Amino acid sequence: MNGRVLTALISVLMMLSFSGCHSHQNQSGYCTVKGTVLKGLKNGTKLELADAFDYFKVIETSTVKDGAFEFHPDIASPTHVYLYVHNGMQLKDFILEPGTILVEVDATDEEDYATGATGTTSNDTERKIRDYMLSGDHDTEKALKAEVMNANPTGALALANIEYWCDSSAQALDALDRLIPELASLPYVDELRDEFTRRMKTEAGGMYIDMEYPDVNGNPISLSSVVNNPANRYVLVDFWASWCGGCREALPRLVEIYAKYHDKGLEIFGLSTDSKNRFKFWKSCLEENSMTWINVCDFSGGGKGESKVRDEYALRAYPSTLLIDCQTGIIIARDKEPDELDVILAELLP
Repeated sequence: MNGRVLTALISVLMMLSFSGCHSHQNQSGYCTVKGTVLKGLKNGTKLELADAFDYFKVIETSTVKDGAFEFHPDIASPTHVYLYVHNGMQLKDFILEPGTILVEVDATDEEDYATGATGTTSNDTERKIRDYMLSGDHDTEKALKAEVMNANPTGALALANIEYWCDSSAQALDALDRLIPELASLPYVDELRDEFTRRMKTEAGGMYIDMEYPDVNGNPISLSSVVNNPANRYVLVDFWASWCGGCREALPRLVEIYAKYHDKGLEIFGLSTDSKNRFKFWKSCLEENSMTWINVCDFSGGGKGESKVRDEYALRAYPSTLLIDCQTGIIIARDKEPDELDVILAELLP
């Protein structure tokens, strides 16, 4: 796709999506969510929409009837919502904005939640991004993401993905400064701004923050002792938990990376945030996945405000990683996927 055409298209689309829902209250189809149940939800199932920008406050409920459901929420501006079964599983997440939003649900498919919704500007844009990702057209995928994040002003789609589509905390802070007024005034945005400001200190180019936690035998091990070990040239810090599905999916690749580079000077410092009552699950996970590197646990459960290391490093998701140069203590990479780490380490430890 021609770059200029792409830029113009997304600019127009994003500007159209910035109008607040309150200006459409008297128009037909104002902020309507129409859902179709493909599989897995019985008639009478209670559903709810939760506002991610308002700490998951439930803004409306609905009930499945004849394989369908509808929401007609009264909100002041576009927002990021999650669709849940009442007291149950997450089904979807999407942008709630003016227009008719179409949602198809297959509650039997664990991957269905990632398909989002269609029918409105932001949701159609996000669906296109996902389609390009799945097709392997990563150049167009990245271009679309960049257009969303660099739009002026920025809107709900950018805010919903600011953690994942920005290359740095500086870029994220810039996007927050350009939010539409209805979103810029949210307490949630103030918290994000604080987190990104703190995170800048531990991104690539910053110094690592020391920590000390016990291993499976109760022996305290500090990160500094691993970094200062003359046998190590680089230390990969892996923030994870045994309850984290994405963390466990990444473990086989970490095992391969450790086997490939350990003798060349790589050490892994695995920090689990499992709670104390999950000690046996943490220990068995280490054994079952052949995690023979250094492993410690902070036993906090990993919740925000509960884990000191989560707050110090401003972690927003697990797994998260840091790659540290042992000679300088400088972080040279943060939050890279295993395949990306393999490429980096291949250059550092040929």
